[in-house]
Amino acid sequence: MDNPCSFSLKHYRRSLEEAQGNGYSFLKMHEYIAQRRTIDPNRKIILIRHDIDLDLDLALNFLEIENELEIPATYFIRLHGKYNPLFYTNYKVIRRISEAGHEIGLHHDCDFAALFEKEAESLLRHDLEILQKIIDKPILGISSHEPNQSRFKVGDEALGKFNLAYQAYSPLFLEEMKYISDSSSRWREGCMCQFIENKTKRLCILTHPFWWYPQSPLQNH
Repeated sequence: MDNPCSFSLKHYRRSLEEAQGNGYSFLKMHEYIAQRRTIDPNRKIILIRHDIDLDLDLALNFLEIENELEIPATYFIRLHGKYNPLFYTNYKVIRRISEAGHEIGLHHDCDFAALFEKEAESLLRHDLEILQKIIDKPILGISSHEPNQSRFKVGDEALGKFNLAYQAYSPLFLEEMKYISDSSSRWREGCMCQFIENKTKRLCILTHPFWWYPQSPLQNH
C-alpha cells in the first residue's frame, strides 16, 4: 500500500486492489439492503458511496478506476449544487455512470425548500422524479447534504412515503458496519486503506470526489 496515505487517485486504486486481494465483496447500497438478512456473516463486504457535491466531472476519475476493477459503487447526485445535471455533458455523465452498472441516488439538499418557502416533501418528490427521468430507473436511496445542519431530513421511518429503500445515514450503514468518511479531506479514524489492511468485516466508505486528485490537490481548484 502507499505510504504515507494520501487522497491521490493512485492510492484509491491501490486500496481497492488490496481489498480485492483480501477477499472483499463490493455491493451497491440497495443491494446490501436487499440481501443483508441472508448474507453470510463471515463474508467481508465494502459499500462505496460517492457524494458528488461540487463537480460532476471529478466523478469520472472514480468511474474509470471502478470500471477497470469491475467494482460497483453508489453515486449520489446533487440537483441543487453548482453543476447542472440537466446540462448536456452532465446529463451524459450521469447516464454513463448508471449504464456502467453503478447505482444512482439523490444527494438531497434538505433545507433547499425552506429557502424558497416551498413544501419540503413535495420538492423532494419533484427532485426524485427529475433524477429518475434522467437515468430511466427508480431512485432507491438518498443521502442528505449537510445532515447535521438541516431541519428537514428523511429518516428510516419515512422512506415509504417517497418509495425509497434506504437513506444513507441509517444505522444500517453507520452502526451495523464500520462507516468512514473523507469529509473535509480528513479521515477522522484513519485512511480507508488501514481498515482494508485490518480486514474489517463490513465497511461503508464515503468519498467526495473533490478531495481526490491525479497528482496534486491543485488540479481540483
